[in-house]
Amino acid sequence: MELAMSFKNGDYKLEESQRLEFKEAAAGLPDDLWESYSAFANTEGGEIVLGVHEDKASHEYSSVGVSEAAKLVDAIWSIARDPRRVSQDILLADGVSVISRDGLDFVVIDVPRADRSEKPIEVYEKRQKKFVAYVRRGSGDHRATAYDIDGMRYDKTPKADRSPLEEFSLEALCQETIQKYRRVFSAVKQNSPWNSDSDEDFLYHIGAVAKGHDGMLHPTRAGLLAFGFEYEITSYIPQFLLDYREETSEDIRWEDRVCSESGDWSGNIIDFYFLVSERLIRHFKSPFFTNEMGTRHGSKNPVTEALNEGVANAVIHAHYGTAASVKVILGSEQLEITNTGGFLIDRDVAIAGGFSEARNPTLMRMMNFIGASDRAGSGLQDIWSTWSDAFGCEPVLTESYHPSMVKLVLPVFSGMGGPAARYVPGKYDEAILGLSEQSQGGVTIEQVSGRLDISERVAQKSLKRLFEAKKLNRFRDGHRFRYVPYDTRA
Repeated sequence: MELAMSFKNGDYKLEESQRLEFKEAAAGLPDDLWESYSAFANTEGGEIVLGVHEDKASHEYSSVGVSEAAKLVDAIWSIARDPRRVSQDILLADGVSVISRDGLDFVVIDVPRADRSEKPIEVYEKRQKKFVAYVRRGSGDHRATAYDIDGMRYDKTPKADRSPLEEFSLEALCQETIQKYRRVFSAVKQNSPWNSDSDEDFLYHIGAVAKGHDGMLHPTRAGLLAFGFEYEITSYIPQFLLDYREETSEDIRWEDRVCSESGDWSGNIIDFYFLVSERLIRHFKSPFFTNEMGTRHGSKNPVTEALNEGVANAVIHAHYGTAASVKVILGSEQLEITNTGGFLIDRDVAIAGGFSEARNPTLMRMMNFIGASDRAGSGLQDIWSTWSDAFGCEPVLTESYHPSMVKLVLPVFSGMGGPAARYVPGKYDEAILGLSEQSQGGVTIEQVSGRLDISERVAQKSLKRLFEAKKLNRFRDGHRFRYVPYDTRA
């Protein structure tokens, strides 16, 4: 995501990008200027610069400037405020300016990212005689797809995830998930009067169910996502997918996986969060204390808390539309957390903290009740602070399009997470060799981690080193390896 490219600030190249568009304006305002206005407003925002010529053959740009810049500025303001041409004027008071550079005048239109309540920003298409919305894809403006429009309209609906889904009964919700959630809720909020509620009353209080037009209780959108069975959720959102994979080994595709469509667990958001949190705590074992659910309350492990915050942030802010997914992939060098849906506020504002804008406010409320999210808007700020202070590096947060996706990348190279998570070649060789000799069936990464009280990452690197040194042999056992003394037939 190119945040630094700015013609106004002088930090730019003569090439178009996600946030920078050039137009010549030799014969007045070009008609396609408003396509770019709509595209920037509906995406990340950006600058439209008038006074730059594009050679159609070479696609190279050159500065030519504009004549009568003041008239162009007046024309821009006139059209931007005309409801017959533009659905809404979102330009700030200083949003159109004239900049002189190398003896040439340029007009710069600084288009902000539209607020969720304002989207979609549409412009009148003369040829089709109707209003049309555009989105920015790299260096081009494109007609918004039905998926794009659906996402914008969902985001502008207040409390959209609190609406009852009358086609579902309470039987669509998993009782085991509800009871697990209630146990954590009661531990976190011991004095809440809701702890003595019936399940129906409790679900009503947290926003998981609501009364429909028939006077009966039905799951809300948030309630179905949080507590529903996967087959019920996918009957409503066909492409719904929650996926966690551990891909830390070069030898096999993945060592562990939690997938909502596997059919051996509920497949809902609450269980997904608990299952992933449990694995992250185990994988990034450290000398700090972390409670069993990995929630913020009572935990003293900043690493796992930051990781859990990243997962909670993804499931809360994902767009659960036509293509709805949250993916968490743990690799050997980084943890990637991806969710469908774009940013609701600028990236820098989100990282700075202090401002919270949830796509699914009811779901956020549910997660907050069990300490799994920060409604104060400091979640990303805490992640950045942890990685910067403890590990000397920063995460990477990016936005991509078609479909809209947000990806958070957390470097997890060796040396992170305290002494128990730090890999020192040879440190555990003797202990691991002893374990392999004592076990008739060989040892796994998980067993070495548990017996030696080290992280699974350190265990995996140590076992791999011993295998490559021909001190251990190994054989496949399902999706993982078992390691045995080298003279044992594998």
